[in-house]
Amino acid sequence: MADLPTTMNEVGAAGEKRRLYMLDRSARDVGSAKNPYGAEVAGAIKSAKRVLELLEYLAERRRPLGVSDIVRGLNYPQSSVSALLTSLVKLGYLDHDRHKRQFMPTMRVALLGGWVQDELYSEASLSRVVDELHAITGQTVILGMQNGIHVQYVHLVQALKPQVPHWYIKNGSLRPLCRSAVGKVLLSLKSDTEVVHLLRRINAEEPDPSKRVTSTALLRELDHIRTCGYAVTEGSVNPHAGVVAIEMQTSNRQTPMAIGIGATVAEIRAHRDSFLKAEGSRGTLQGRQAQIVDGGRADISDFAGITQLL
Repeated sequence: MADLPTTMNEVGAAGEKRRLYMLDRSARDVGSAKNPYGAEVAGAIKSAKRVLELLEYLAERRRPLGVSDIVRGLNYPQSSVSALLTSLVKLGYLDHDRHKRQFMPTMRVALLGGWVQDELYSEASLSRVVDELHAITGQTVILGMQNGIHVQYVHLVQALKPQVPHWYIKNGSLRPLCRSAVGKVLLSLKSDTEVVHLLRRINAEEPDPSKRVTSTALLRELDHIRTCGYAVTEGSVNPHAGVVAIEMQTSNRQTPMAIGIGATVAEIRAHRDSFLKAEGSRGTLQGRQAQIVDGGRADISDFAGITQLL
């Protein structure tokens, strides 16, 4: 029989040795017959770890990065980095500059912890803007950005008392850029050449011929949006629903965004101007003043609260 530990130091040493032994045994059990799900779990943990390390590395560098930058910085295989970046772009968490071949986090990443930031610091965060518009109007409020040929709703709050039947929108939902108000606002920020190029891709992937859009009609509508400063759609996805949207002012380095208020077609028609004024007041962030007033644009040095505008 082995000698028992006789002092407190020996007891502590024995306990630590036992703890290390159990940790090593658990690690060796991953993927073994004792843990048939171990390999799958270990793979998922590894992937999750790499996603978080990638986002932390981007936060540390504070600039767009290419594949080679990330490979060198994190010492990952290039194939793994490329697959990871492709997945995060498709999910809307990274923006890909195809010309510079660089990647940068989108606002969807920032909004993941936005509620924590709201509690601790910011009075003007994007999630708070959405929440304030929702509280005042009681309608569905949508924050969107481009994701390929779609607009992705990166943050939204549903109406307090939904009036539109069968109209529930999930965070992360995708809509065609050329058929949604939020998407049309984003298209209006591009050159006609870029718009036509995107429209070709959109129409090529649209299986329903009746939903394809002509470049002449779209460019004419985008000119109107650039002039008046907002976009309105009625019944484009749900026959009973409409959305009125404007550009969301963000930093020059961030992916362009647009914010929209969704309601019944009747409410959009009746309250369009009030919705636009509310969006204009809250869509101005960090000193960039632009407000929608009576259907047109007006520069202001400051902006009033939503309750004063409605």
